Amino acid sequence: KSTTAINLAAGFASQGRKVLLIDVDPQANVTSVFIHPEIEAELDKSLYQVLLNFAPLTPLIRATNTPNLEFVPSHIRLSSADLELAQAMDNRAARLKKAIDQIKQQYDYIVIDNPPSLGLLTINSFTASDRLIVPVSTAYFALTGLVQLRETINMVRETDLNPELEILGVLCTFTERTNVSRDVQDQLRQYFPGQVFETTIPRSVALEEAHSRHVPVFEHAPTSKGARAYLALVKEITTR
Repeated sequence: KSTTAINLAAGFASQGRKVLLIDVDPQANVTSVFIHPEIEAELDKSLYQVLLNFAPLTPLIRATNTPNLEFVPSHIRLSSADLELAQAMDNRAARLKKAIDQIKQQYDYIVIDNPPSLGLLTINSFTASDRLIVPVSTAYFALTGLVQLRETINMVRETDLNPELEILGVLCTFTERTNVSRDVQDQLRQYFPGQVFETTIPRSVALEEAHSRHVPVFEHAPTSKGARAYLALVKEITTR
């Protein structure tokens, strides 16, 4: 999920698009790629202030070493945000949308990395988004949770939080030449007819190495399988 957010945003930026990457995941994996963990621990401003204190996004936006790519960091404090938002009385599902609406005209693409759960942080992202990309590992347990995901998307539509929300595509990741991987891809195409991307993301050492070097894969290993796959995904998304 975070690997896709990072490299999709960097891929758009490599095409000359101005891109903002927002880290909504309390695990802060995206943030740790662009900010060294020792510095990350010292962050005094993050998305927490936006969601809980209605702070604007602009002061949080940071440059990266990738041309055309900026990002908004997450922080471990976000781990309590679901509970705190649940107790809020006003506008608790649309706070991120309100903040993004103030700056979205400055960017060609805004990519959001969500938590691996369907709480109020993720619902804020769904409310703020035009389209969803669903990365699914092609492993045996990967299909668990897809029913709940679809129910959550329908809830966001039907409660008028974001009636136009659509799945742009389902992305098969960690693909391998195994029966399990092929079976999961077949099941995804049955469950999401016409929505599974032709592009798949292979299991790739280069993708992991890029994380440890704090750069997108295009800067670490531009000719690797992972880099080629994410560039193909950028083209497919642009076409859609």
